[in-house]
Amino acid sequence: MEIISGRKNLDTSLSEESVHLITLLEEKVKNDQLVDLIDNNSNDMQAHKQDVIQMMMLAMWCLQIDRKKRPKMSEVVRVLEGTMKADLNIEHEFVVTTPANFSSTGKVSSSAPPLASDVSGPR
Repeated sequence: MEIISGRKNLDTSLSEESVHLITLLEEKVKNDQLVDLIDNNSNDMQAHKQDVIQMMMLAMWCLQIDRKKRPKMSEVVRVLEGTMKADLNIEHEFVVTTPANFSSTGKVSSSAPPLASDVSGPR
């Protein structure tokens, strides 16, 4: 998303709503405004908007909160090679906004900080 948008994931020079790129992605996809995230300073990105939006779809698939819903790396490679399409039947929420921690089964496990093994699943 940083390459597509031409900006860092966190940019504190922007307004509060735009500081976090992934939160902005959530908003733009829900409002059908993904094209707004494409880097206006990149002629290549502008010339290939449909391909760029497909890469955003892949990024959103990879950003699923539930790691079981994320693609395997082999699936990511196949999407990049053009032999497979990204899953479009995904949740458009990429940032956890609740303080609860989830175990590997997806159930709330505790309010204690998560173990490294719980958060180290593939992203």
